[in-house]
Amino acid sequence: MDGLEPAVICSETETAQRFLASAYDSVAAMFDNLETLRQLRKQQGRNIQGRLPGNEEDLLRAAILFSGAGVDASLKRLIEDALPTLLDVNADAHQKLESFVASRVAADAAPASLARYLVARVPREAVILDYIASLTGESLQSVEQVGKVAGPLGLNERALRQEIRELRGLFVARNEISHELDLRQTQRQGDRSRLGRKIRTTQALTHSGLNVAQKMINAVAAALGGC
Repeated sequence: MDGLEPAVICSETETAQRFLASAYDSVAAMFDNLETLRQLRKQQGRNIQGRLPGNEEDLLRAAILFSGAGVDASLKRLIEDALPTLLDVNADAHQKLESFVASRVAADAAPASLARYLVARVPREAVILDYIASLTGESLQSVEQVGKVAGPLGLNERALRQEIRELRGLFVARNEISHELDLRQTQRQGDRSRLGRKIRTTQALTHSGLNVAQKMINAVAAALGGC
């Protein structure tokens, strides 16, 4: 499996970086295990061309799930650890916070929210905690959800936004596996009951997801003065 973009490190993104590195290692291990099984089949004189047997496809499915989980966990940790500091140095991120507060004030429950903020020991911190909770409360397992948190992190570069949109294939595959176990209705006798997974396609999907997360972490680290 190809490596990711070189990491840019700062204290606020260090844990998110570790989460992503762990996900990468897990995904890479799935591909290593798959290659070991394929070589064993080859040594046994068995054909390794064509569709993979079910147990080997399951390793590809695991790689897709681990990749999606890595994106979710690392970006949520990035928001929790880096956003409070980022709000002080990034105008775009701060503007998103202002929009969030304005929407809360305009909401039906505004009096209760305002009362809680006003009596908090540090009102701004209370607002930021609510803001972070709103960004991390849902699973980041779709293009829309990842795009939704990019803006609050000040990540508005067109090229990066395009790369996020190109993750749709990964999330579609992840949801097919997570929610449906890749099961499909068979058309003819002898058809397999599960969607097939291919090595190169899966490598491309998983690498793109983890690499976009790496670019997002790097961009935030750079904005915070990372080395």
